[in-house]
Amino acid sequence: MIRTLILSILIYTLILAGLATFTNGVIAISILLILYLASGIVFGPGKIVLEIEREINPERVSPDAPVEIILTITNLGSHIDEALFVDNLPPNLEVVQGTTSLMTEFGENQIKELRYTVKGKRGIYHINGVNVTANDAFAIFRRKEFIPAQGSIFIMPYVPKIRHVDIRPRQTRVYSGNVPARVGGPGVEFFGVREYHWGDALHRINWKATARHNHSLYSNEYEQERVADVGLILDARKCCDVRTPNGTLFEHLITSTAALTDTLIKAGNRVGLLVYGGFLDWTFPGYGKVQRERIFQALTRAQTGDSLVFEKLENLPTKVFPTHSQLILFSPLLDDDIPILVRLRARGYQVMIISPDPIQFQCDSLQDSYARELGTRLARIERKLLFNKLRHAGIVVMNWDVRTPFDQAMNMALRRIPMWSQPPGGRL
Repeated sequence: MIRTLILSILIYTLILAGLATFTNGVIAISILLILYLASGIVFGPGKIVLEIEREINPERVSPDAPVEIILTITNLGSHIDEALFVDNLPPNLEVVQGTTSLMTEFGENQIKELRYTVKGKRGIYHINGVNVTANDAFAIFRRKEFIPAQGSIFIMPYVPKIRHVDIRPRQTRVYSGNVPARVGGPGVEFFGVREYHWGDALHRINWKATARHNHSLYSNEYEQERVADVGLILDARKCCDVRTPNGTLFEHLITSTAALTDTLIKAGNRVGLLVYGGFLDWTFPGYGKVQRERIFQALTRAQTGDSLVFEKLENLPTKVFPTHSQLILFSPLLDDDIPILVRLRARGYQVMIISPDPIQFQCDSLQDSYARELGTRLARIERKLLFNKLRHAGIVVMNWDVRTPFDQAMNMALRRIPMWSQPPGGRL
């Protein structure tokens, strides 16, 4: 429209100048411009009628994995002398191969293909459509349209493989699993000795106990193993996050949460997730692959945030978790968090904390100096005192140096802490 307006003003000015000065050359130039404008009106682009199909391969990937996007564009309208297609990508996706735009002549019923490859960080990316610009051959008239072509890319968090996680909640569910239920019955771990019952297998008879009693037989009893209720709490408070040129500590929290989610659900447990930060994102507890998918989608969209209501853990909605269930908190921890965690333990919850070390994470991005060394030592003393208070209350705490992959750190922690030395909160 601007070009047409400028060209019309120029033609009108030249005609007036030619009539005022009786100059034939000026009038001839204005006639040529009139013909130029008329050709644009006659041969200008008509209504844009396109069909765009989007193919994303694959739709679900891990961070920084390549994703190929293919746009198949079909012209259902008239011939377009010059067409420009620009795919409307979210800003956080990076193009690693190809280009998101295409300029071409587009004939009637012709099909064009736009292909490129992107990558990105964890998140859910929605692509709405394509911006289309059509020009005539003389670049006088221009039409712009937005053609919907929706698609989504799910960049899921990285999931380390954890062998097994031992949890000891006070209460379990009725279904068979691999969590010790504190109840005698069929199992593999020795639980106690009882009087022989008719039908007990002979290999279960405790001959040593029987030898001490003349007229009674005694059988070994084993601890039943069942599934349990597990509540995962992801600390998404912005005040707890540490950001450095090497990344953010929150992404390590996401990684550890995803790893334990995968392990606990595969073991048959009933798992729920609460993302506690700028708002509450509650994934209701459930079983199986569908529940795993729900939790992973919640982790994919999780972001840190600020909130006056959820600035401290004291507003944690504990009633959403079943009584006497296992709670696992993923947090760098603050001093103000200790009282609520101790109260949770006193209410009968078994509490476990996976805590990425924010001190070492931040020190890795600082230059060596005496002030850095002194500050690090003081911070480590405070953190050790915090952990001692939690362990004294029977809470299991794992201090994770994120320089070590989570699966290795978790397996090392399992080997390092024997069962008999565990506090009442369970074993990690």
